[in-house]
Amino acid sequence: MRVLFSSTSGHGHVLPMVPLAQAFRAAGHDVLWAIAAQATPLVTAAGIEAVAAGAHGEQEAALRGAVFRDAAAIPGESRAPFVFPRMFGEALTPPMVDDLLGIATRWGPDLLVHDQAELAAPLVAALGGVPSVTHSFGTAIPKPILEDTGERLAGLWREHGLDVPPFAGCYRAGYLDICPPSVQSIPTDHIPGAQLLRPVQSVEPSPPPAEPLVYVTMGTVFNAPDLLREIVAGVAALPVQVLVATGPRVDPSSLGEQPGHVQVEPGWTSPPCSTAAPRSSHTAARAPSSAHWPAASRSCASRRRPTSSATPRVGLAPARSSS
Repeated sequence: MRVLFSSTSGHGHVLPMVPLAQAFRAAGHDVLWAIAAQATPLVTAAGIEAVAAGAHGEQEAALRGAVFRDAAAIPGESRAPFVFPRMFGEALTPPMVDDLLGIATRWGPDLLVHDQAELAAPLVAALGGVPSVTHSFGTAIPKPILEDTGERLAGLWREHGLDVPPFAGCYRAGYLDICPPSVQSIPTDHIPGAQLLRPVQSVEPSPPPAEPLVYVTMGTVFNAPDLLREIVAGVAALPVQVLVATGPRVDPSSLGEQPGHVQVEPGWTSPPCSTAAPRSSHTAARAPSSAHWPAASRSCASRRRPTSSATPRVGLAPARSSS
């Protein structure tokens, strides 16, 4: 089977999907990942073949920046409902559709797996007559935000002769949820086909540390050094071991000298706190034949830009029947 992954360019959107892509490869399936050009090394470093797609570099920065500038004056609790539909929907989806449809047409995937914020894949999958599965990157996206996003993308779907489905096309063939129920702060009753997912650990289990271990991170977007420094100083005063991830664009040295029980890194692979950590199995839906793709691409031929990197071809996967 051929599985086409797609995501936005942020570390926090890419890395949660990597274990599943690796599991598909380990099971003998062909995997290709479509992502902004500057983020392809993040995927290839994990052993997954990547192809450039969508807005990237200065174009992507300009699209994101325009939304963030408008959002700057909005109160914090109202910012996410403003940003998500405009940035991930209106700004980033159209250029991604242009490229992703061309990639899918040439490569012929049987299944698309997309980051919850990458919203071109549902449209491309619908045009090709194959399933698309939505992969979370944290807590669920609230229903009103997705409804607003769908309304903003309705015109793009109509350009391709389709009505936009509920939730901007997300959850067409299921939802892979990596958020532990104990920290899920968003109602999920609007999400059909949710499957809790805990990736297999990428490191060997280790015994629990002699002292409590506290992980500290502010992710990859809101990780300002001044804020991190203040948080780390507070946690370091406790009788615990502290492991800090600054994020890829923050120099660990910017937090200053730390005591011996505090370790600061750009990022890290989390070791399990218990050797009895539960595991989950991954199953992929069978998909119809990829013969739909050439016809689907013709509906976009007048709009589609050429992709910025040649899409690799590997042996054609056999056609699958629906199940």
